[in-house]
Amino acid sequence: MANFSRKKVFRLAKGFTGRSNNCFGLALRRVHKALKYSYRDRKVKKRVVRRAWIHSINAAVREHGVNYSRFAHGLTKSNIQLDRKILADLAINEPYSFKAVVDEVDKQSDLKSMIRAKPQYMKQRALNYEQALQQGYLRETAPTAEEAAEIEKQLLPPNVKLYGLRFPERDSKTPADHMRLSYKEEDLAYFKEQERLTTTDKEQKKQPREVLQDNWDEDMNDYINKRKP
Repeated sequence: MANFSRKKVFRLAKGFTGRSNNCFGLALRRVHKALKYSYRDRKVKKRVVRRAWIHSINAAVREHGVNYSRFAHGLTKSNIQLDRKILADLAINEPYSFKAVVDEVDKQSDLKSMIRAKPQYMKQRALNYEQALQQGYLRETAPTAEEAAEIEKQLLPPNVKLYGLRFPERDSKTPADHMRLSYKEEDLAYFKEQERLTTTDKEQKKQPREVLQDNWDEDMNDYINKRKP
């Protein structure tokens, strides 16, 4: 860049704004920076355009029940020599032609059967409707009201209600304990306190006052009885 003449620098800085197109010092620095970024972005632009083509092709082939990797493998296997640019143009502007390409690839390499194929262990564990009924996984009839009540009694005790875990560090007994059993009175008090905190001071003054009951006499009797003689 040192051997660049003033004429060449000003020719490269012709489109710059301000004093960058007529002051040699500013123009030289701006041209240096522009050439550096143009060298870098010539490579980046190819990646960006290629990524846009892949996104267009992937969105189009998924409408036909195929993903991009299977489709690209099928193109190579079927010897269909279409690049990403042509496929992206077909997917956007010619959807029927693109569908014909997908059908031809499916015919040559049987794509959809490969996608729908399940692993062997899933086939071994699969159950049909009759087997599920025989093993007790399903019922032929809906449970009656008495049976539903009996099921609820088996699930939870009558005086306990199921709520989400509010304080995991305090309430959980094991690391896998994501739910907790709490008494109904405790949760009602918690929800009431949350409702009180969300109301304004003016609304709190309109609410009836609660009479606080303490056990001062019982506590003092315990204290006196526990004192040393």
